Amino acid sequence: MEKSRHHTGKWKKICAPCILFLLTVLRQCDGTEGHQNFNNTVSCSENEYLHDGFCCDKCPPGFKLTQKCPGPGLRSQCLKCSPESYQDHMNHFPNCFSCRKCDSASNEIELENCTHMQDRKCGCKQGFYQEVLNDITMSCVPCRKCGTGEMQTRPCNGQMNTECVCQYNHYRVAKRICAQCTNCSSECSLLCPHDVKTTPPSHPTSGYPLQTIVVLVWVCLCMVIGLPCIVSLYKGVKHWKKRKQSQYSQSSESHDPEQGKETHKCLQREDGSRLLSVQPDPVLPDCIPKEIKSMAHEFVYFVLEIVPVSRFKELVRRLDVSEQDIGRAERDNRAFADAQYQMLMVWVDSGTRGGKSILPYSLFQECVDRLKDMNLTACAESIEDKYA
Repeated sequence: MEKSRHHTGKWKKICAPCILFLLTVLRQCDGTEGHQNFNNTVSCSENEYLHDGFCCDKCPPGFKLTQKCPGPGLRSQCLKCSPESYQDHMNHFPNCFSCRKCDSASNEIELENCTHMQDRKCGCKQGFYQEVLNDITMSCVPCRKCGTGEMQTRPCNGQMNTECVCQYNHYRVAKRICAQCTNCSSECSLLCPHDVKTTPPSHPTSGYPLQTIVVLVWVCLCMVIGLPCIVSLYKGVKHWKKRKQSQYSQSSESHDPEQGKETHKCLQREDGSRLLSVQPDPVLPDCIPKEIKSMAHEFVYFVLEIVPVSRFKELVRRLDVSEQDIGRAERDNRAFADAQYQMLMVWVDSGTRGGKSILPYSLFQECVDRLKDMNLTACAESIEDKYA
């Protein structure tokens, strides 16, 4: 028993200093780690950046970093950007950005030169404005011109297209078309008579005069008796016209069967719902035009102007332009407007077989039908108003 107590006291004397030593070492390690964490949270100003636990100065605009600062209070080494490159902010980048180039083939012109502190700025030639295609792509598009009966409210300024409204005493009947007011209507309120204020009689009488009552009763009787007669007369005239027209058609077909066939085709031409059901014939009757009296490239420019950019590829695909031709047009032209023109000309050449530059009527009708299938009825009506 005494031996065990002796050994326990001996171990306490040996272990106690070791435990105290370990606690001291751990405390020093905690202090060192806290000091390192403090260094890692060093904050630098806007014109500095953190490097190896201390702050280095950034390069000014127009310069790039060639060597970082070797220690606190020492400066970084910077070099001016080479020609056709720039840096427009304070930085610590090893390279400068390349300046963009203005494409004269896409109707672009240089507005501001490229310097070591700013990129080159490009704009559009006179008669064109910049249309935003996406976040980084812009295209120079021809400015629109005011149509019939319109006047300009804002000129084309290179950033926005021309704005047009109807002229005074005109109202809109279609896209880019305004007509002059001739009758009183909601669009032409200027032609409506103003309300005339009447003064009350000096000696008003109670009730309506006897003459007014007699006239009202007579008008009511005429309407009750005469309305059925008018309806019956209208139905009789309509029935007589139908019989006359059928007799005339039968007599015409019996005398000249070929003429009757052409007349039937003309009736189909006038009926819009049956227009597409006519069988294709290389020799068309006079009522269906063989071609539109317009150059093919003028028609293509008009389609490019009215069809939304976001729906254009859908249109050319519906016109059976292959994906190979679409991709080739995009690769051949930097400007999207030029690529659009090439896609449509592929479709025109396939319909004319590379021959006449006059647009065939079949291609015109195909384009209108495809736009209506895409629910772009307003675009189709604009084309019909201009060329049909």
